[in-house]
This record gives sequence, structure tokens and C-alpha cells, in this order.
Amino acid sequence: MPLISEKYHKDKLNKLNINIKTKYIVGNKILERNTDDSHNDDIVSGIRCQKDYYLGKSLVHTEKLFDSRIEYTYISKEQEDRNYKCPNCGMNGKIKDFLDGCPYCRTHYNIDYVDKDLGSKYHYDRILKNKTYRIITAIIDIIISLILSFVFIKLTSRTFNNYDVLKIFIYGLILSLVLYYFFYIADAYIILSPIKSYKDKINKRQIDFWNRTKIDKKTFFNNLNYDIRKKYFSKDNVVDYDILDYMSFDDYEQDDGYFVKVSVDIRVIYFENNKIFPKYINDTYIMKKNNQEHLVLKDGINFIKCPSCGASIDATKGYCTYCRKEIKSIQEWIMEDN
Repeated sequence: MPLISEKYHKDKLNKLNINIKTKYIVGNKILERNTDDSHNDDIVSGIRCQKDYYLGKSLVHTEKLFDSRIEYTYISKEQEDRNYKCPNCGMNGKIKDFLDGCPYCRTHYNIDYVDKDLGSKYHYDRILKNKTYRIITAIIDIIISLILSFVFIKLTSRTFNNYDVLKIFIYGLILSLVLYYFFYIADAYIILSPIKSYKDKINKRQIDFWNRTKIDKKTFFNNLNYDIRKKYFSKDNVVDYDILDYMSFDDYEQDDGYFVKVSVDIRVIYFENNKIFPKYINDTYIMKKNNQEHLVLKDGINFIKCPSCGASIDATKGYCTYCRKEIKSIQEWIMEDN
């Protein structure tokens, strides 16, 4: 079932013949949702663990690094089988029969769910899963193992010749294989302890931010992600993104309103020359509280009429396709240009 917040993304991927299969950890199960809607499990508090990018039928790219503090919930199957009556013509049917509009009068509907939750945070450190960290650990392991082997051979051998040099490399290799796990864990305590302490301070500041501001986290994160999608997916060569870490939240007031500045680490997925590849960046967004009148969408299906001509409208377009009148924003928080 297409959600308002995902509609533009899915339309873009379909045009490029790209399908993203995303796997989620839910309890002890691995569930999946696909952007082409070929397979969509209901997800409740799921943690992303893998994305497979298909160009046509061919798997061309995979990502396995995600922030497991972010939980996702998608409830659609039980909604699809609910009975629904078109408020325009009175036709009765199941919601899934109205996804592309009322089969009788073609009235357009906007579908989204409060149960689609982004931004629930739990303590997690992803460095141990990082390929660079494992390579650095292996290099440190080999260097220390060679030094220990050299000292051992030097102290136990009467002479020091080419054969002893060979023994140093052999002993060093064997020792590095034996000690790799020890170095892996030891490095974790040495390197990750200050990082974890730093992350704990960041998380504490973020918890204090939400408690102090009383901002609805669910609404804010969904509004933020909705506008991030529009920002990146408006670029022809961007097909996906993932926020890997929310680094900071800072609020302030100016004459023209109330603002929240958000700093994130983000992975942007590009599609160029039939190749899919990632770029890692730190980005900053300014979200402004929308004090103007805006649409409030209820759970499930929303029937929205143009205030000017009365036609049913697609809330994601920002205007009525019949009379071209601009419609109210569906966002409580709107991203400022920066």
C-alpha cells in the first residue's frame, strides 16, 4: 500500500526500473518490504539490517550498515482489507480497491499511517561492524605479532640470519591469527569506550531536548524525513538515502518563527551510468514550525478536496491538478532552504 511519504520515491524508482528490497529484524524474524510492492510484510518496531538494490532482475548493490536505534513500523495489510465507502459517490469496497482512486468515480485518495514511526532511539554502536575498523584492527594485530615474534626469535636464537627472518614472518602470521579476536575486543574497549561515552552524552542531550521542547518526536521525524526525501529525490541521480546518525538538535526563535537545526550523518545512494553507489556526508537541516493552517491527516485513508474547485486532490503535489490552486501543507514542520 503506497504511503504519502513514499509515493514520490516509489514512482521515481519504478521509472528507473530499480527495486529496493529492505530487510528488517523484528524479534527473531527477518521481514521484508519491497519498493515495487511485490512483497510487503507488516513491520512493527523493525530495525533495518539490509538493503538490496535491483536493476531490473539483477542485484547490483547491497548495504548492511544502519543505525539500529531507529525503528520502523509499517501497518498495511489489515488496513487494506477494511471496508470503505467513497464519500464522493457512495461506492462500497475494500480499501485496497481504492488505492488508485475510486473504481467508480475515480476520486483520488491520500494514504498514510500514524503507525509509520521513525526515530525511536536506543543505544547502539555500529563501529564494530565497520569494515574499516576490522582492517585497522588486522593491521595493528599483524604489526604487534611481528614485533613479538622478532623479540622472541632475537632472544632465543644464537644467530640471526635469513632463516630467522622467515621464522619471524611465519610465527607472526600464526600469532596474528590466534590473537586477532583478542585485539578486536581489546581495541573495542580502548577505542570504543571514549566513543561510547561521547555518544551517551549526545543521546543525553537529545533526550533533554525532547523533554524540554515537548515537540512530538513522531511528527517531527516523519516531517523531517518527508522533506529530506523531497530534497534528495529531486536530484536526478539520487535513488535512496539512509540517516545513519542524528548528531544534534538545536532549537531557536527568530522574528519569523520557531526553528530546529538538525545535524545528521547520512548515506546517499546515487545511480549513474547504470551503477549504484553510496556517498557518506554530514548534512544540516533547518526545520521551521508551520504556524499556518495545514492539513491534519488521520490514520488510514484521507479524502481531500480542493478548497477552490472541489476536486479531489493529491496532497503530495502541493496544488490542485484541475484549477492549479496551491493547497495547504500536510507538514507541521517544514524544511527551510539552506
